Amino acid sequence: MAARCRGFLSQPDFWVAEGDAPILKFNRNDWLQNHTEEAIAHADGWLASMGIELSRVDWDRTPLASESARIFRADANRTYRSEPNRDLTVKLLSFAHTKFGDYQQSLGYVAGLLLLFFDPATAFKVLTVLNDSPKYLPGYWRGEATACAVDGYVCLGLLRPELKHKLLSLGLLPETFVQKWFAGICIHHLPYHILFTFLDHFFAEGNRYLFQFFLAFFDEFESDIMAAKANPEANALIRFESAPEPRLQRAVEAASDEKYRATVAALDLHTARVAAFEEHLSRRLQGANEGMWQKRDDDITFSDEED
Repeated sequence: MAARCRGFLSQPDFWVAEGDAPILKFNRNDWLQNHTEEAIAHADGWLASMGIELSRVDWDRTPLASESARIFRADANRTYRSEPNRDLTVKLLSFAHTKFGDYQQSLGYVAGLLLLFFDPATAFKVLTVLNDSPKYLPGYWRGEATACAVDGYVCLGLLRPELKHKLLSLGLLPETFVQKWFAGICIHHLPYHILFTFLDHFFAEGNRYLFQFFLAFFDEFESDIMAAKANPEANALIRFESAPEPRLQRAVEAASDEKYRATVAALDLHTARVAAFEEHLSRRLQGANEGMWQKRDDDITFSDEED
């Protein structure tokens, strides 16, 4: 395995040091231990789909200075257990922030998974393409994830009106869940034996697959959503907490069916995004940003307080 895998999985003591690492939360029934070669083959396929070659650089393992790395330490601690692996995670996230000009926790989830299989330099190449290519996640990893929310509303507009109304009436606004589905590409929500199939499709098809999955999921679970009495019940389903795994697997596989491909391919995506932004987000964002200029009571100087 070590000859093929240059990520953390190749470490001789990986399972001793990292067996309960948060990144492995959805490694149910020890799937990764029992399917290591299969998982590595999936990861190799992701590089092939993106046209990325393994890095050949002799990469620097020196940790960053603690002060410059401080803002990424919490996310590294939420990903791995061992300090050497956390240090490399911090360094990768810091480099990504410097290069991309912004940061969001979803990027940390993706980086953490990539480091299982790839050296940090190769993982950074993957993150660069995901962040910069129009095919994948452009604008999704911003601190204010407006682009991701816009695409969620575009997808919402493709649902049957009755289902769309039901979701909104339950308070399930797209921005409350598509950040996990889209920006985080389901890494902290799908069990690994389903996630790796999801990622195969995503890396091959790009973010159009995310749109297709949105439609396939709500086709699969429409009756459940329509029967939901309150937000917690429906939210548990959308977070995949109460969704039966065989049905999740069916949605992941069905998302590549021609009917979903055709629906997404027929979109005038630019026009749909503009309309979604103007209808659902523009006024809200304007109001939030305008409010930053609101003078607070404690900033007001009364005449009898002046010298």
